[in-house]
Amino acid sequence: MGRDATLIRHRIDTDVTEIARFGEPAQLAAEVLLPEGQVPDLVFVCLPGGGMNRRYFDLPTPPGEAEASFAQAMLARGHAVVLIDPLGAGDSTCPADAYLLHPDRTADAAALVTDRILAGLREGGLVPGVPAMPALRSVGAAHSLGALMTIVQQARAGQHDGLALMGFHTAGVPAHLTDADRALDVVHARENLVALARKRFPAGPWHELQAQPTKRAVSAAAAIERVMMTPSLMAMLPEIIAGDAASITVPVLIALGDSDLHGDPYRTPQAYGASPEVTLLVLPETRHNHFVYPSRTHLFERVARWAENLP
Repeated sequence: MGRDATLIRHRIDTDVTEIARFGEPAQLAAEVLLPEGQVPDLVFVCLPGGGMNRRYFDLPTPPGEAEASFAQAMLARGHAVVLIDPLGAGDSTCPADAYLLHPDRTADAAALVTDRILAGLREGGLVPGVPAMPALRSVGAAHSLGALMTIVQQARAGQHDGLALMGFHTAGVPAHLTDADRALDVVHARENLVALARKRFPAGPWHELQAQPTKRAVSAAAAIERVMMTPSLMAMLPEIIAGDAASITVPVLIALGDSDLHGDPYRTPQAYGASPEVTLLVLPETRHNHFVYPSRTHLFERVARWAENLP
């Protein structure tokens, strides 16, 4: 456990072997971040997108720049933050056969860890010296593929009081689909995703992602991972989690860049028909990795205020 003047940082590793079904031991890594000397009543449980690890939600801020870390921005308001490395990313297990990284399994593993952390914070004892937080509410805050997993997790486990979904649209990524992809029945595809990914991406189960040259002071390079092909295929296919999204019964905030990956942003709220409240933010002059763009200042403020006012 680490401490500085304003922050407690506590690492948690959880065995998820049974859920992962990799045929080998599996663990999921997470960090709990707490503001020193405070008892939060709100926690953001963060899942990064494909090709990223948990550091995406805690990017370094260059001197003279506005805050680039979502985690630090929320901690400054007195909230708790949980950073999760999904299976296949960061300090969590990547199986020998990485084609096995089906998002349904990775979402179930994240749900197990989320249950453990939320119970431990509410009841006390999870982080040494930190009192119980019985009134703690949780928000699933996620980006891209992490948003897909958070939707699946919420549909199955109902753990959060609200979802803040960034850079994700249930309509998939049509520009990257082949005619064969478009012809797939989504129910069949989801049930047979691993076999389909092996066929669709025979060169291997992942793609090495390299940081691209940029003139921007803020960079996501500290969070870059390999892109895993099985979960990428699921994220690409239109409406494959439409049923999960339609079952969400908590408020949803959607944030998309005006030059994001997912077509018309104004159609996205329609996917959450059971939600009592859907809020859409379209961020100006912003592409897919929102946190490296100046609009992040507005995004952080809006997400925080929305979460603080959840019913």
